[in-house]
Amino acid sequence: MSFDFLLELAWKSALISGAALALAALLRRRSAGERSALLATAAALIVALPAITLLLPALPVVTSTVHETAAPAMTPQMLAALAAASAPEPAARGVFDDPSLLVLWLWAGGAAMVLLRLAVGLWTLRRWTRAGEPVVSPAWQEALARTTAEAGVHRKVALLRSDVAAPLSWGLLRPVILIDPDTAREPGEAEAVLAHEVAHVARGDWLVLILSRLAVALFWFNPLMWLLERRIVREAEEAADARALVHVEPARYAQTLLSCAQHYAAMRLPASGMADAALGERVRAILERRLAAGAPKARWIRMAVIAAAAVAAPIAALKPVQAIVRAGPAAPLPPVAPGVPAAAPAVPAAPLPPVAPAAPAAVPAAPPVPAAPLAPAVPSLLAAAMAAVAPPAPPAPPAPPAPPAPPRHVRGGMVDGAEIARDVQEALAEAQVEREQALREADQERSEALREADAARREALRHVDTARIAREAAAQAQRQVRVSMASGAEGMMRGAEGMERGARQMDAEAEKLRSPAYRADQIAKAAREGRHVTDEELVRAIPRLHEGAQGMRRGAAEMRRSAEHMRRQG
Repeated sequence: MSFDFLLELAWKSALISGAALALAALLRRRSAGERSALLATAAALIVALPAITLLLPALPVVTSTVHETAAPAMTPQMLAALAAASAPEPAARGVFDDPSLLVLWLWAGGAAMVLLRLAVGLWTLRRWTRAGEPVVSPAWQEALARTTAEAGVHRKVALLRSDVAAPLSWGLLRPVILIDPDTAREPGEAEAVLAHEVAHVARGDWLVLILSRLAVALFWFNPLMWLLERRIVREAEEAADARALVHVEPARYAQTLLSCAQHYAAMRLPASGMADAALGERVRAILERRLAAGAPKARWIRMAVIAAAAVAAPIAALKPVQAIVRAGPAAPLPPVAPGVPAAAPAVPAAPLPPVAPAAPAAVPAAPPVPAAPLAPAVPSLLAAAMAAVAPPAPPAPPAPPAPPAPPRHVRGGMVDGAEIARDVQEALAEAQVEREQALREADQERSEALREADAARREALRHVDTARIAREAAAQAQRQVRVSMASGAEGMMRGAEGMERGARQMDAEAEKLRSPAYRADQIAKAAREGRHVTDEELVRAIPRLHEGAQGMRRGAAEMRRSAEHMRRQG
């Protein structure tokens, strides 16, 4: 995975997760099942984001425009000469010259840590499952058969007793429900516990949880991914509560949740547990009847999934591009012979005049001074190329032909060595200037690259602070647990008061039914409503009303004790 591809996936995943969380906030008045379907679709699209980006057609979006002029066509000989003349000296590369490799290793390390934690959690669940014992209690087996049939689960669900802190479920093809020994000894809680966990199995929440953990592993540096994963777990628990309340009385269900909370331990296992950090808010929502009963409508779920896909698919296909506007092509340059300046026209050499024979010298001539060796001329190829493509001047009127002038290096019929030496020195000086200019440009580019590398290094170090942010988020979650426990205790106290009022009303109704005149009024009222009620049925209802009142008082007392326990824990 390249650095650019990772950067592209990072901002795309941030857009998708942010859009999903915003849509879920807009649907806060809908059921938890519909919000859960929306967030689950977003998690699946984020996990599949690399494949979608690579396989689906790109949707180009122009982010900037660059105007360029087309370079003149050059021959291969000219390109080779220019490359050889302008190639800068290789500079020594530092450690932070290319920070992309450091960023990739940092990302891989964070992803490996999250995946290792997921693997350890799965190993722990498998160990608990292998060490578990089947629950053979008739009450639990009957409740399991009844709840699976009502939820429409046709797969075999294993019910085991193991050393878990609270009831939980995991698995897809062969789902398993694990209950702790204390819960297994309470057959009266079987209906509420299994209704919740079987709801998780019917909804497929374990697969969604694994997808959210994989999304966090891929984009662990994005705080929105951690928030999305926590929101998915919260909505799944509320949706399971709503399904369970169809078959379990709310007060009894809330009492079961509170009993499970007494053994709750904050462990991020890849499983759907009945107790979680937001248990207090869930209990309050149950007692206040704010959860929509039953499964959400399939039409609304489809609409939520379509909304998530409609937002995520265009984001995944986005491809930022840079528009380049080019001018028309320039005329091709004429070929340049190697080693000959393109701008220097060839001058025909004039024939040397005959030299008269020298007279015999009386004194032997001194030996000629050897000339310095000629250095090869280094022409300015860039200047020659620009001169070759310059627009031609308007033709001048023809002039009478002039006699051919002698070459610059021939004076008085003799080759001027000093003139040749001056030309060589000028060519060497021009080559030295061009070399120094090329070195300065190379130093500027290297300085710019170092500044960019330093900026990228600082950005990478900022990402390292993500672990610290995660620890602070964990501490905040612990504080939220204490606040939630206090809120849950207050809600339980209000629920206990409501149950006691209901008990008093039931006792009062039972006492009224002892009066024959009141029973006659109730029989007449039922007849007006189209119902048939006899006096014997009303008389038999008197003891049942008193028993129900006593049961509500016991439930209220238990809720008060649980509320006091929650306050002490908070």
